[in-house]
Amino acid sequence: MKLIESLLQSLKKLSKKNIFEMATLKLDGPQPKTKDATVYLFRGLMIVGYLPPKTNLVPFYIWTIFINAFITIYMPIGFLLSFLTRSSSFTPSEFLTSLQISVNCFGCSLKMFVFLFLYRRLLSTIKYMDQLDLRVSEPEDKLQIRKIVAFCNRSNVMFTGLFLSYASSTFLTSVINGKPPYQVFNPFMEWSDRTLFFCIQAAVEYFMIDIHCYQQALLDSYPVIYITIIRTHLHILTRRIRKLGQDSKLSSDERYEALVQCVLDHKNIMAIYNYFSPVISGTMFVQFLIIGLILGITTIHIVLFADILAIFASMLYVASILAETFPCSFLANSLMDDSDNISLAIFHSDWPSEEPRFKQMIAFFLHHTQKTLILTAMKIFPITMNSNINVVKFAFSVYTLMKQMDFGQNLKDSVTGEKLP
Repeated sequence: MKLIESLLQSLKKLSKKNIFEMATLKLDGPQPKTKDATVYLFRGLMIVGYLPPKTNLVPFYIWTIFINAFITIYMPIGFLLSFLTRSSSFTPSEFLTSLQISVNCFGCSLKMFVFLFLYRRLLSTIKYMDQLDLRVSEPEDKLQIRKIVAFCNRSNVMFTGLFLSYASSTFLTSVINGKPPYQVFNPFMEWSDRTLFFCIQAAVEYFMIDIHCYQQALLDSYPVIYITIIRTHLHILTRRIRKLGQDSKLSSDERYEALVQCVLDHKNIMAIYNYFSPVISGTMFVQFLIIGLILGITTIHIVLFADILAIFASMLYVASILAETFPCSFLANSLMDDSDNISLAIFHSDWPSEEPRFKQMIAFFLHHTQKTLILTAMKIFPITMNSNINVVKFAFSVYTLMKQMDFGQNLKDSVTGEKLP
């Protein structure tokens, strides 16, 4: 009873709030903080059972065990068992739909396990964000913080909406055709025996894939959020550096102190980067590893077997898969440029006419900003647009290889015994 009462109280509190409030840009009202850009991300980590709340810990841990045992662990196993036990009943289109989802499901579960050991590093960045906020005083800088808070939370909502749209379209397509969406192995009942079992199987699979998609949305949105935060504070710091020495009303001591504060701000930005980069390194390595194979399978599905509804669902899936790497790769490229621009801003600041200690600090600062901020996947290859393009090229190579091996004809022969026209 206490569990039900606590859930009802939480729902009442939630109903009184605008859940998309943080995803809306507001030019008035209280000034948001940088850490507000992570609000939806950390709420999501609570939903998937990673980040415990301050209260109701027992219901939370029950939910954590249930959701991760049922989705993160069993779902990939259920797909594998489904292939082993029901492969003869699949049509080629159903087989490829389940195959592309199962590959991504294995990848998502692997990323979730990697993220489980690293996500607390993201929590450690909050104190550095608060330190950076102490220096945000100019109206232009405050506006930038408002924009990124709305953008980052909106990104989380958009990733979630994109992935759930694919789950819903696949669910509707399969139910219209009279079969569960993915035919995940169910040891308790056979969905084809009774209509009630079919409805239960379809509902359970829809719930599973929705949670899976939400896990995926969190894993794909957090790089966008953190890279955006780092880039924004680099922009603010770069503008501040360019103004060094331009205010004649400041004394030499005040200008030196302003430079020291810039050095400390850069140190805080680098702390956020150093905490964040190992997290993205592990999850993006897994993502790049599987995306080429998934896109190759999806291409085979669209070209050879899919009907109109399945093509629409697969195109949403392709958009979802590309959205997992493209925004992150684009922003990682931009981060490299931003980190180089700060060195140029220091060099071109008005330092020649300053006193010796100011020049010494400038030399120290310039030395420590020479490092380009490059995000890598397990230190094997950089996360850049070029890497993203190479993965897409690999997907077409997979498709070409499968086509040359007459994969479509062999699949249809083995599954249905029919010949492709």
